[in-house]
Order: sequence, then structure tokens, then C-alpha cells
Amino acid sequence: MSNHRLLAWLLRLAGACELFAFFAVVMPRSWMEASHAWLGMGALPEGAVVMFMIRQASYTYGMHGISLFLLASDVVRFRPLVRLNGVSFLLAAPVFFLIDKTSGIPWWWTLVDTLGCGFFGAALLWLTSAAAVRQGARMIET
Repeated sequence: MSNHRLLAWLLRLAGACELFAFFAVVMPRSWMEASHAWLGMGALPEGAVVMFMIRQASYTYGMHGISLFLLASDVVRFRPLVRLNGVSFLLAAPVFFLIDKTSGIPWWWTLVDTLGCGFFGAALLWLTSAAAVRQGARMIET
């Protein structure tokens, strides 16, 4: 499988995962409360800001998922944006670790959040770099 094809599939996989966030935009609060308790985080705090943050962050994640599908449609053309996403995810890894750690998020969530962002960002950068080198060699040959 070529680097371009692998990169496109990786972007689609991450995009598909992020699309699930759209459910929280319209999810009943009672389901959110049940999920929050099931995760062992106690009662979901009351207030407009909590619901505002949950629903707007979920919408933003979902839209980012759609953008990853768009990037996957032509990874050569959108290489600068794919690399920006790679850098963004690499930077998100330590930032999310600090946010998760100071927010009392369960350790397994922190681990998945941090490592997931770090590995995904590194993979995007590695695949775009390797693809760029290979494509540059092909352009010189022709």
C-alpha cells in the first residue's frame, strides 16, 4: 500500500471516529449524566456553560472529522493542511495530558487521549514526509 493511500485511510479512520461526536450535540442531558456517572466521574455539573461546552466542543470535533475526510480525498493537494493537522495533534498530546490530569479525568482516558493524539500526529507527519520524498523523486525522473 502506498504512503498516500495509507495516509488517506488513516485520515478517514480518524475522521470517522470524530464524526461520533455529533451525537453529543443532540444527546439528551440524562444520557450525558448517566455516561458521566458510569465513567466514575460523579454527577455531571449543572449550568448553561457545561452544556454549552459539551455541545459546542462536540460539534467542533464532528466538523473536524468532516474536514479530515476532505483532506483524505487528495492528500497530495492538501499536504500542507495534513501536515498542519499532524503538528496540531502532536502539540495536543501534552496539552491534553495536562488538561486531563488537572481535570480529574480517569487515567485510562488520559492515556488514550495523549497517546492517540501523539501517535496520530506523528503518523501524519511521517507519512507526508515519506510521501513527499517519494513524489519528489518521481517528479525528477519524469
